Amino acid sequence: MFRPVFTLLACAIAATTYADSSIDELRAELARQKAQISAQQSQLEALTSAIENQSAAASGVSNATQVGFYGEVHYNSFKEPDAAIGKNNIHAHRAVILLNHAFSDNLHFYSEFEFEGAADSSDIETEVEQIFIDWRIHPKVSLNIGQFLVPVGLLNETHEPNVFYGVERNPVEELIIPATWWEKGVMVRTLPANGLAVDLAVHNGLRGDINNLGGAEGLREFRQEFGGARAEDLAYTLRVKYQVINGLELAASFQQQENITQSHDLVVGGKASAQLMTAHVDYHWQGFGLRVLGAQWDIDNAVAKATGADKLAGFYVEPSWKVTDKIGVFARYNQWNTAANQVGKSDDEQLNVGVNYWIDPRVVLKADIQNTNQKNKAGDGFNLGVGLSF
Repeated sequence: MFRPVFTLLACAIAATTYADSSIDELRAELARQKAQISAQQSQLEALTSAIENQSAAASGVSNATQVGFYGEVHYNSFKEPDAAIGKNNIHAHRAVILLNHAFSDNLHFYSEFEFEGAADSSDIETEVEQIFIDWRIHPKVSLNIGQFLVPVGLLNETHEPNVFYGVERNPVEELIIPATWWEKGVMVRTLPANGLAVDLAVHNGLRGDINNLGGAEGLREFRQEFGGARAEDLAYTLRVKYQVINGLELAASFQQQENITQSHDLVVGGKASAQLMTAHVDYHWQGFGLRVLGAQWDIDNAVAKATGADKLAGFYVEPSWKVTDKIGVFARYNQWNTAANQVGKSDDEQLNVGVNYWIDPRVVLKADIQNTNQKNKAGDGFNLGVGLSF
């Protein structure tokens, strides 16, 4: 009577053994397939990484490296021929390449390489505008070390053609400040309070012949620019910027130049200390904009005082209206004098009225009418331009 029971039990044991064997085989097969998929995934990731590395190597750019550009081309037409560029002139003004790199969140490198064409020739002037490291040593403190743009005025640090009105840069920031202006040294940039920024820079100073002051170029030719710079006497720049109210920027700069001749030789006028003071308001509310800037140099030198070139001063007022996202109109009144204490030398005046049309936020077409107080209306005319940045 127990034989059927034993037979059934034997069959159950055999079935269980077979089932366990099948499950083990299935588990082994699943493990093998999982390992194969993992290996294939690793190979795919390695291949993707290799392709990305090859692409970066081919372009010379990694994710931490950025390349940018800005440039502009102008057309100037005057009622009377200009002595240097004639009556009508097309000028490929500048092409600037930007190369930046982030070594880490706290350490960056910035540089600008400019190719600038003179308005009266086909010669190309090549400059390195910036080459410095930005080292953030504290969340609110960073150091700029190398060659950087001096923190003065509105356009010196931000002058891409799509961010300002008018074909040409305003003459006050070109001849009095004088932008674009870069020097070599160290700058401490701090954020001591909400909306407040304070920059302090120690750098090489200007260098030139005092006998050349008082001309139309102001102090532009005193800039030492790229390469070796005489630093017998240093310069110090302090800029305070206030941006608490939305749309409003208030800023003032003070610069002390120990000696803008970098020499005591009387042939170049001897020692000449100089102080620059600038202040500006930049206000934007809805479509309305207003820029007001003033700048003044005071030079302590006997030769400069004798010629009235010991004071250079100027200001401009620029209201604007952004009619649409693409169209903006403006008017700018400029007044300046590169020898303000010279007897009988009147201030230069220039009024520009025009329009900007942004095809894209980074690409702009410009047109403005220009009226001056030059003799025989020599500076009167109009300007057209195209500019871009990315």
